[in-house]
Amino acid sequence: MGGTDPVFRAGETHLPPPGRLALTRRQGLRGAALAAGVALGGAVLAGCAGRTRTSAAAAPTKAAAAVIHLLWRPWYNFTGSQTTAGHALLLQGIEPWLATHPGVDVTITYLGYQGTTVSALLAGQGPDVFADWVIPDFDTGSTHLLLDLSKYVRQDNVDLTIFPKFEIQFYSQDGGLIALPSYFHLQAPAVDLGALDNLGLTYPETGWTYTEWANLYRSATVKSSDPTKARIGGEFIWSGYDGANGNPHAYYLAGFGGEYIDPSNRSRGYLEQPGSVACLQWLYGLINEGACDTGGAAFPGRKTVGSMDTAGGLVAAASALRSTKWQIYDEPTYPAARTAYVWTDFYGISASTAQPDLSWELLRYLCVEPDWQRWMVKLALNGPNQKALYSEWAATVREVAPPLANVDLEVFTRQMENNEPYFGVIVPYADTQTGAVINSALAPAQKDLTALPSGVQQADQRVDALQAAQALIAGAAVGEARQFPTTGPVIAGAVAGV
Repeated sequence: MGGTDPVFRAGETHLPPPGRLALTRRQGLRGAALAAGVALGGAVLAGCAGRTRTSAAAAPTKAAAAVIHLLWRPWYNFTGSQTTAGHALLLQGIEPWLATHPGVDVTITYLGYQGTTVSALLAGQGPDVFADWVIPDFDTGSTHLLLDLSKYVRQDNVDLTIFPKFEIQFYSQDGGLIALPSYFHLQAPAVDLGALDNLGLTYPETGWTYTEWANLYRSATVKSSDPTKARIGGEFIWSGYDGANGNPHAYYLAGFGGEYIDPSNRSRGYLEQPGSVACLQWLYGLINEGACDTGGAAFPGRKTVGSMDTAGGLVAAASALRSTKWQIYDEPTYPAARTAYVWTDFYGISASTAQPDLSWELLRYLCVEPDWQRWMVKLALNGPNQKALYSEWAATVREVAPPLANVDLEVFTRQMENNEPYFGVIVPYADTQTGAVINSALAPAQKDLTALPSGVQQADQRVDALQAAQALIAGAAVGEARQFPTTGPVIAGAVAGV
């Protein structure tokens, strides 16, 4: 996947390599975990109220001025999380931390995501510790709104290998570390086995390649003018580059040895290189055949293979798929690597906080220590941010959601243990605009593969120009935009037999 991955060895503390390697990610599920009818281990407390919690050791006294206040913009991913009762549940999750920090109170603030949080920080009214999802908005050019965590990681000897190896790469910047993951939502193929039985098709097997999965998509596709009989074989996870509709997520490209952006120079587009082109041929080809689509309702219904995710997807499945024979499978083996889709929010600290040391202690509790991660599992079946917690996560899911007892939840455990989840190498500037220019350049190729050569060249050229312009505005020097010819060969036979 790129040459920027750190080398990990058990028991060592790792800081990121120098260089600007920040991450942009789309917001994950903002979901309906509790509303789906799954009893989550008694974590839902009736009658909770309030949005500020102070340690019992810091009860109001005449020395109230000594109380230290922290403003926290937390993870929100369960029904009612933004209500008074929801805030009480979030605060209850940090009670163990408050118990060891007398004289500290924590107030929850809801700012929405991205722009509102940035605006609050710029106005000097932002949270001390906060979750969000678009890293470059908080640190571009000369504007640095996130505190470098490297000093704290070193002084506390935090072993960053508890996270998948890709994670530190994406939260690295200028030789520092500006965030840690809040949670992980993983996805994997889910198959309607009853539909395969009806069609007389064999079940998928561990180790199937992308070609074998493509053959399943084709074989399970039923074309009919009768909508009750028509069936689409499969589905791609397709909310696009940086979440913009129209293009596949970077993990597909990485599986073929490709990227959207050059890992060695993130101001450069990288869709022209062979792995990216081969991947797009495979994806667009299956969609154009009608053997896959890019979203909509999963099975039961019109699809045989859909996407299943931790948290909201599993909660919904525990209710909606009780009468369906189905199973989760490992991702296909792609030419370069087996990769899996993931999304997360990050937790960071405001660079202007008046309490950096205390803010770090809270962030460490949320991201490094296990109690808060376990609390999120109880609230929403969230995927923890640490590899070692996934076997425990699977056991908890089966306990609180009995309809999932026979589902191979260990697919997600294997993804984490094998470092398969992948975000992609993301541009440092103008992420939304970058996604738009990529989508625009590749739109013709989505329906006509003969447009792919010019499409990838235009996409790279536009990315280069946009990144150069944004970097110059921000005061950072990058090379001039490249100029490409308007035509070029499609890589013949790159996906033989597909």
